[in-house]
Amino acid sequence: MFDEVKGFGVTIKRMIRPNVTIQYPDEKRSVAPRFRGLPSLRTDPDTGEALCVACGLCARICPTSCLEMHVVPSEEGDRELGEFILRAGRCMFCGLCAQVCPVDAITMSKEYELTVQDRDGLIYTKTELSTIGGQLPNWWESGTGEFGGVADAWSGSEDGKNLLGLKR
Repeated sequence: MFDEVKGFGVTIKRMIRPNVTIQYPDEKRSVAPRFRGLPSLRTDPDTGEALCVACGLCARICPTSCLEMHVVPSEEGDRELGEFILRAGRCMFCGLCAQVCPVDAITMSKEYELTVQDRDGLIYTKTELSTIGGQLPNWWESGTGEFGGVADAWSGSEDGKNLLGLKR
């Protein structure tokens, strides 16, 4: 008999507790400071060109081979990025491409809304990735430093709870 009363007590407690549901299209959940979303290409704010030097390290280190890079010779005799293709359907968002880039041309954005009706919508070109990377602020870092600024971002809570700003 005591077990049943105890069970009803738990049920009543759950009934009067407010919901934590986020109404998704209207409200968007904040992501963690080191969240790894869609890889994007950073652009030079003065020229608008991608910062990529076409070294190919990102395509070589990618474990899923989701990056494809076409290099063309430039007029100065150097290598120049002709086409850069990201197949986001194959990407596992590990961030190795951002870590290995010698000029920080690739960063992991906070873009997480990648739902499409067709798989072809998950193929991003250089211009699309540069647009996403151009929306990132100038101070945006790939988070590859000692702490990458994460300690400051997560230390806003005195009790160590509610770090993502969720309401209960």
